[in-house]
Amino acid sequence: MQDPNTINCHAGPNLRLFGIGLLLLLMCNGCALDRSILFPPSDPSTGLPTAEEPVSIESPHKGPAEALYKEAKVSMAQGKNQQAEIAIERALRIEPGNAYYWYTMGKIKYRQGAYEEAIQLCLKSKSLAGSNSKLVHANDKLIGLARKDAGNKAL
Repeated sequence: MQDPNTINCHAGPNLRLFGIGLLLLLMCNGCALDRSILFPPSDPSTGLPTAEEPVSIESPHKGPAEALYKEAKVSMAQGKNQQAEIAIERALRIEPGNAYYWYTMGKIKYRQGAYEEAIQLCLKSKSLAGSNSKLVHANDKLIGLARKDAGNKAL
């Protein structure tokens, strides 16, 4: 006789198939992202992101330079790349081990047309990113764009 206070957790084959299908659907959902979410359109003459440039990744890190990082992000969104560069340079002096700050500086240099410098900054960011695959991928994407725009894919 079964205890009335226990719950039978044995799922039938239909429920298992439903669960597997749902899992596959959730996994594949990321494959069909709208490109405009990752690559927002903009006017290249303003210094705002180009249609090819990846969207920024927000640092989950809450450290002593967070306010400077946020200031840099706001300046970048407004196309004020020189102001963003000043703010992120200050943030890097405070937290030189923050991979997000190095990536952000790479994006700024990319927007300014300093492609080789952008590549070097992204490589530094990758070296600090560890197992953060999202940040590593963003760096790889920006490195590829900088190489393409520099016209030298063998950098």
